[in-house]
Amino acid sequence: MYEETPWFAEYDVFGIPKTLKPYPEKPVGDILVRAAQKFPNRGLVQGPRFLSYPDLLDQVDRLATALAGMGLVKGDRVATILPTSIPFVVADYAIGRAGLVHIPSSHLEPIPTLVHKFTKGGPKALLCMYDHAAIAEELRGQTPIETVVVTRLCDWEKPGSEPKPNLSLANCFWMDELIAKTAPAPPRLAWDVQKDLETLLFTGGTTGLPKGCMLSHSCIHSNAIQNDAFMGAAGKIISGAVSILLGVPFFHSYGHIVMHTVTLMGANQLLVPDSRDTDAMAAMIKEHRPAIQIGVPTQFMKLAGDKLKGSGILGMSGSAPLPPNTQKEFEKASGGGIMEGYGLSEMGPVTHLNTSFLLRILGGRGPARFSNILLKIPGVTFLLNRLLRLMGPQTVGYLFTRLVSVLVKLTSGKGKGSKNEKRGTAGIPYPDTEIRILDVNTGAQIPISEVVKGRRGELCMRGPQRMLGYWPDAGSGMDRDGFIHTSDVVEIDERGYFFIVDRTKDMIIVSGYKVYSREVDDILYDHPAVEIAATVGVPDPEREGSERVAVFVQPKPEFKGKVTEAEIIEYLRARIAKYAVPKQVFMVDAIPLTEVHKVNKKVLREQAKQTGKAQ
Repeated sequence: MYEETPWFAEYDVFGIPKTLKPYPEKPVGDILVRAAQKFPNRGLVQGPRFLSYPDLLDQVDRLATALAGMGLVKGDRVATILPTSIPFVVADYAIGRAGLVHIPSSHLEPIPTLVHKFTKGGPKALLCMYDHAAIAEELRGQTPIETVVVTRLCDWEKPGSEPKPNLSLANCFWMDELIAKTAPAPPRLAWDVQKDLETLLFTGGTTGLPKGCMLSHSCIHSNAIQNDAFMGAAGKIISGAVSILLGVPFFHSYGHIVMHTVTLMGANQLLVPDSRDTDAMAAMIKEHRPAIQIGVPTQFMKLAGDKLKGSGILGMSGSAPLPPNTQKEFEKASGGGIMEGYGLSEMGPVTHLNTSFLLRILGGRGPARFSNILLKIPGVTFLLNRLLRLMGPQTVGYLFTRLVSVLVKLTSGKGKGSKNEKRGTAGIPYPDTEIRILDVNTGAQIPISEVVKGRRGELCMRGPQRMLGYWPDAGSGMDRDGFIHTSDVVEIDERGYFFIVDRTKDMIIVSGYKVYSREVDDILYDHPAVEIAATVGVPDPEREGSERVAVFVQPKPEFKGKVTEAEIIEYLRARIAKYAVPKQVFMVDAIPLTEVHKVNKKVLREQAKQTGKAQ
């Protein structure tokens, strides 16, 4: 029935629409306006501070008015260097409400990278933490930045609790003071949401200099709607009724869209400014009882100990591949589970989600389908949602996580329920996300039905969430049909679940044989001593045009100094092809990560080349 779109059968099970068209012709700021009207008792939580959506909208409109008062006009760019926090959310929506374009950035990025981004993107203003004022001044001397607006976390967590130091920078202002003295009167604008940019989001640059993905208001708004709709009827039930923990960096594409999606859902947003602070995350889970935690694999790895014991929380992971053993350890420790997502900055960024964990705890496709039929009875979803909203996020979160914990226990092990869950998959595509698979060697299109039968190929996509192109050239970064080439090699199973085998750039060629580094990584994660693993290819000095395999292993703390290189090699030798066995294993204290917690294989390749140990 769905030969070229096998994932549609899963849509039928979960009650996911096959299309969400037409998408609203409204700017992204409308998401916040709607939340303020529909969910006035929900909002942002940072430390001891709660800021409701109506109060957030007031702050946003005041800052938007102040930015316009600085002479910034529609289409001008404004950069931020802010953590996941209330000021980031205020800044992002204010920039958009003023018709300006946001360039989110991180203080962890090297100055030359920031100079490249800001020279290319041309922001006229920068909003940042006061602690990074020196960085701001250095950037202002090398980029088009004219105005700097600074803030501190304490100004939002406990307003007025700490005196402000005098600002020594010229044309520099305190964000909260600008907001306090400015009446909310953002400019009235004529919008073309298909073309007007909301965000100029620069890629991570792990394979070269960052490129600016031009994401329009329509791109961002559409992707938020896709995220929300992919929860099916269950998503409508919890709308405005739960808290969601957000420990992901908002300056990254994944965190940025999550922020807008959770606002669209009307959930309380529990904000964690330091994405490395898993102790703070555990404390917020204990205090606020969120139903869902959205994070990245390295966070779930660190939390898979005693920090979440018995919490029953539902995790959603993105930004980097999630090792299957992390899901196993997280479930054992927390009594909850993790759903993995997939995407890329050029696609808004989210395009896939693995919903099979829900299949497992619901007891399979039959019960899942039946429950969605019941929820489609007129009035059922509305009444359930109203009941949960009256109960409040903390009570709902407690009951939800207790239920998840019980269902996880009932469906664990080798029972029927566990067979419904697919681990190590990116999931199924979002509605209106078009898929093409190309042969890695020839570039010819492969029918989806052939990929389901076992062929592999490069994933290409387009959809309403796709970028307009790389700044400043519309249409760049995609083929003549508008498809983004992801460089990810995939397999697809009979249910339409996508498995990312490797990136074409990470694929290793050993004497003509293809070695998929992701597959080797996943095998390494099954070793009890391995905390983080990374497989890379380095030039083979004995065979021109060929490579050798090198493996980096960061052992778990209790195994440091105990597991050997020889042991890792023997472990792999029994599980992979002879040509894929590494010539050298590097045991390291810490594997380098990017600012968004991805394993930085570019740095590892250079380390392997420089040491010469892999040759």
